[in-house]
Amino acid sequence: MSELPLAGIRVIDITVVWSGPSACRMLAALGAEVIRIESIHHFPATSRGQVPYPDPAATAAAVGAAAAYPGKDPGPDPYNRFGPFLATNQGKHSVTMELDTPEGTAAFHRLVGCSDVLVENNARGAGDGLGITWPALRPLNSRLVMVRMAPLGLDGPYANALGYGAHFEALTGIGALRGHPGAAREDAGSTYHMDDVAPQGVVFAVLAALMQRERTGAGQLIEFPQGEFLMQGIGDAFVAESMNGESYSPQGNRHPAWVQGIYPCRGEDQWIALTIRDDAEWAALLAVTGHPAWADDPRFASLTACRAHQDELDPLLAQCTAGWAKRALFLALQQAGVPAGPVMDEADAYADPHFEQRQTFRPVTNPAAGTHMYPGLGVRWSGMTPAWGRSSPLVGQDNEYVYKKLLGYSDAEYDDLAAAGLIGTSYPRPA
Repeated sequence: MSELPLAGIRVIDITVVWSGPSACRMLAALGAEVIRIESIHHFPATSRGQVPYPDPAATAAAVGAAAAYPGKDPGPDPYNRFGPFLATNQGKHSVTMELDTPEGTAAFHRLVGCSDVLVENNARGAGDGLGITWPALRPLNSRLVMVRMAPLGLDGPYANALGYGAHFEALTGIGALRGHPGAAREDAGSTYHMDDVAPQGVVFAVLAALMQRERTGAGQLIEFPQGEFLMQGIGDAFVAESMNGESYSPQGNRHPAWVQGIYPCRGEDQWIALTIRDDAEWAALLAVTGHPAWADDPRFASLTACRAHQDELDPLLAQCTAGWAKRALFLALQQAGVPAGPVMDEADAYADPHFEQRQTFRPVTNPAAGTHMYPGLGVRWSGMTPAWGRSSPLVGQDNEYVYKKLLGYSDAEYDDLAAAGLIGTSYPRPA
């Protein structure tokens, strides 16, 4: 296949945080021309960093904030160096349009008229307020495929709810299933799982709508309520409750039918995940760990017995694993047929020989952030190679291309917009 499947498809990206930008990044990797609309009047704190110019001393003192920038250095243009943006916006163009001005609205409408797909994941009220609605945009382009990712949909009592992934995880039930047994709910922390699973669903929905357009010639609105999509991942809990009134409760790292847990390994904060599904795997684990004396205790004579006494078993297993390097134990257990995996941090993943051989992480060079290794798309095809290597855009870097080439603005018209401060490539510095 010489051409990527979405070559010739133009996507307008009006997204924030993680889920929407990641969906559009995937569309770009499949060959689409993705144009990200940004504002230089309203700083996108959920996309390009908390503030456009963080105080260097304060950033250095805040480990989490500093880690968001290459070398923990915000640099002279932090909004072009913000780690989450660098990761989720590769392969895109950036144009600045002020959608709350007549000039910005006019440019936006022209862009809608010559595009195929629009993706937005703002709160419903924000999109409605800017005129990013199906009734407003459909007359401009009957072939437009529009995706609205309002977390709980476009109607219903909660349609205008404000929040991020953690809030809607709590609302849809997944927050109640995480954590350790008996622990306070707030101890579970947040996973932002909604942002992680939604992008793939959006790509699937867009591809289906584009295929339908090939048959009918008409575009359509895709309503993608991220919270409802997230609920598909805990369908077993809903079915159990509806069928027999059984309520799931947090189980920590354990499994409802098998022996499972996270156990310490040699070194500081080093761990391995283990699962034992039957007596043969239990015997294999004992053989790898030298068949400790306590293994002859009747409480641990079988998987069923171990399940009944896992509270007593866990500290004994921890003693066995604590002397092993986690990678060595992982390999030994896998060789013996026992499901196991080392608990790796980011540095471990970068250094792992399996990921290195498969080139799971690949270099991308950004003019503001330098060259770094980024995770690939995560899918491989035998007949095509996804686009790779175009970095996340500098703010407004493609203004001239979009305004002059795509939208037909003259040099004078473009210069007037620039002089009025309606387009640009940086954010105003504080006085």
